[in-house]
Amino acid sequence: MSAWSRLGLRSRLALSIGAIVLVAFAVVFVAVRAEMTHEARVIDREEAREHRTLQGGAENGERGSRISPIADAQSEVERTFVLVGAIALVAALGGGYLLAARTASPLRRMATTAAEVRGGDLSPRLAPEAGAPPELRTLTTAFNQMLDRLDLAFSQQRQFVSDASHELRTPLAAIRGQLEVLGREDDPSPENVRRVEALALAEMRRVERLVDDLLALARLEERTEFRYKAIEISTFLRDLANADPSKAELGELAAGTINLDADQIAQVVRNLLANARRAAGDSGRVGLSAVASGGRLLVRVDDDGPGIPAAERGRVFDRFHRLESSRGRDSGGSGLGLAISREIVEAHGGAIGVETSPRGGARVTFELPGFEPSMRELSPGP
Repeated sequence: MSAWSRLGLRSRLALSIGAIVLVAFAVVFVAVRAEMTHEARVIDREEAREHRTLQGGAENGERGSRISPIADAQSEVERTFVLVGAIALVAALGGGYLLAARTASPLRRMATTAAEVRGGDLSPRLAPEAGAPPELRTLTTAFNQMLDRLDLAFSQQRQFVSDASHELRTPLAAIRGQLEVLGREDDPSPENVRRVEALALAEMRRVERLVDDLLALARLEERTEFRYKAIEISTFLRDLANADPSKAELGELAAGTINLDADQIAQVVRNLLANARRAAGDSGRVGLSAVASGGRLLVRVDDDGPGIPAAERGRVFDRFHRLESSRGRDSGGSGLGLAISREIVEAHGGAIGVETSPRGGARVTFELPGFEPSMRELSPGP
């Protein structure tokens, strides 16, 4: 490792400023000295021409006495330049060191904060200095924003792990409890065995759905490459509605194509239809429709259930969030379906939201960019 690489920012900046000052003085010194030498030669020639009539030693003595003050002045200028240059170099080194110390102070505080964050404490933040340069204020703001995002990400991760553990613990505890009750019987009846078997299988299906949803979320967070292809949307949605057990009623279906990952968007539609069916109940009605607006496709799923309160609409897409009316697990929901749907839609560059449905219940709408209507849609009517 070289000596320069071992120096800190303050020492490097001080030496750099000192080197610049030293070079500048050297250039000026050489230029002034060259000019004085030239002037001395000119004066020498002029005096030689003026005293050409003088003879011998008297002429030489007079010329030497007249030229010696020029040499003395030149020597004096050289000494002055050396003295001033030395003072300027020392001042430049000291000023450069102080300037570098002031410049490096926010960076040192940033390094100290980063060390605290590395130790697990995400609460420290850098206080912006009013007199700091704009670049340092921008860097401080960006650093604090990064810490805010890290803090939020870790908080969400802790909450997610806690929620996932709770969701998994509940069915496993139910299975364990039923098996322990059955195990205490010396000769369990076939009815009890079948009852425990049915309950255990139902709980295991919930665990499997939850694990599948967690794996789906993990894959979506990795932002793996989607397989996009052009889809004729009306046929695509009609096939999904016909294959769905909820028997969704089809409304208006925009005719046109859009590039999307068919498997991922199909999962979104199935999730929304399943949620709508649970909200509407067995006797309720569920609708599926799609309209185009400004080059974007709006897919809408309606139900005639109790709806979603306005205060809850911003939270229904959070992981493991359930409305109070569907807080129980008997419906089979894991609380991840809408969260997965939001991740898929946003990965496609779209958005998803909830509003009141004309049917009286909830309407979940997601929109996707890049819709191209068919020529039949664009052609004027007869």
